[in-house]
Amino acid sequence: MKTTLEVAGCIATLLTGTVTVHAQNTGTAETKDYFKVSGQYRLRTEYRHGYRTLSYDSLASEAFAGQRTRLIVDYKKNKIAFFASLQDSRTWGDEEMKKDIGGLQFNEAWIELSLPVRMKLKMGRQELAYDDHRILGNLDWANLSISHDAAVLTYASTNEDLKVHAGGAYNQVGEPNIGTRYTLKNYKHLAFLWAKKELKEQHTTISILAVMNGMTPTDTLVKAAYSTYTAGPSLNYSNKGWSVALAGYFQGGETENNLSEEAYMLNSSIGYKKNKLLVGAGYDVLSGNSDNTAAGHTNNFNTLYATNHKFYGYMDYFLSIPTDTKQRGLTDGWVRAGITPGKNYTFTLDVHSFALANANNVAAKKIGKDLGREMDLLFDYKPSPVVAIQAGYCMMFATTNMELIKGGDAANYNAWAYVMVKVSPTFFLHEFTK
Repeated sequence: MKTTLEVAGCIATLLTGTVTVHAQNTGTAETKDYFKVSGQYRLRTEYRHGYRTLSYDSLASEAFAGQRTRLIVDYKKNKIAFFASLQDSRTWGDEEMKKDIGGLQFNEAWIELSLPVRMKLKMGRQELAYDDHRILGNLDWANLSISHDAAVLTYASTNEDLKVHAGGAYNQVGEPNIGTRYTLKNYKHLAFLWAKKELKEQHTTISILAVMNGMTPTDTLVKAAYSTYTAGPSLNYSNKGWSVALAGYFQGGETENNLSEEAYMLNSSIGYKKNKLLVGAGYDVLSGNSDNTAAGHTNNFNTLYATNHKFYGYMDYFLSIPTDTKQRGLTDGWVRAGITPGKNYTFTLDVHSFALANANNVAAKKIGKDLGREMDLLFDYKPSPVVAIQAGYCMMFATTNMELIKGGDAANYNAWAYVMVKVSPTFFLHEFTK
């Protein structure tokens, strides 16, 4: 059965590929043919004293500056699109002077061919970002975002109110003559299907995402990949300043540890925006193991390739789920308030209340559900079309349960601050005449 699934994953990859629609090609009408060379420089300075885990009395706080530089080539003509993003990511001072240390890489490098019946095929290194990035996202917050070596087949209706994407990827180390065990910490194979329908008169969009994720088994004697399956719908409503989002996903199959999985994730939010004010609230539930989870089974929901920084607090205590919850799941109730006092700048305050989905009463030290609260104060300023500035100050007010989950001292002052500047200039732009 596992071998059959692996072969199916390979066939899906060869026939359909994996889809990542670049921002300029999603949800908009066809653009003119063009050749464009642009760049991006992003610098983020950070102060950390309790980021990702609680601080210790014996450890001092730290500050650093990290940057990302990209050179981007974008071409579209004769029903062919080509996109390449060459990048360098570094922390200031992480290389010795007078040493030649290679660090360039392609964040994206793909070609897209237009096919009959409003279909396109995209092949190459690309970002996969769908819906709100809860399952497939690019994690653009990180200097090294998430990219896939994949292929994607897409369809869009005439008025683009219906979109269907199917894709897949199959990973190998090198170019073997015979089958080899995949040893990198990526998936062995990936296949997915995404469909989105826009109901304009109802101010609603409905989408469905299904993902098969094949991982190399931790048991070195097992050759076939184990696969999990994640699927679910999401609904978004927006009208007269109101916005409502609902989503639910089920996850099953077998993990790389050969555990039979049954897990779920539920997301809900509501927001209202009028004039310069914005308010919102939401509640997320990710299932996890309980004291009664049977041996050989798991109820941990894995968020796969999500942009979790976007959802579970900017201090990234739950960036890697389920690892960051000690396999016990997570609930996150949050509220948001924002104000835009000027045309180019915004203040936003988020408050999260974190808890485990299930307490742990069988551990040496019992771990209750309540983990604590996080407060994120953000400032966004866009002085020009090519310059964006963001600053944030975040604090974690943790419980002793968080200590048992993450380590550190909940009684300490745990905070994180950053200032980020992003400059995105266009060096050259030529539009081809028809």
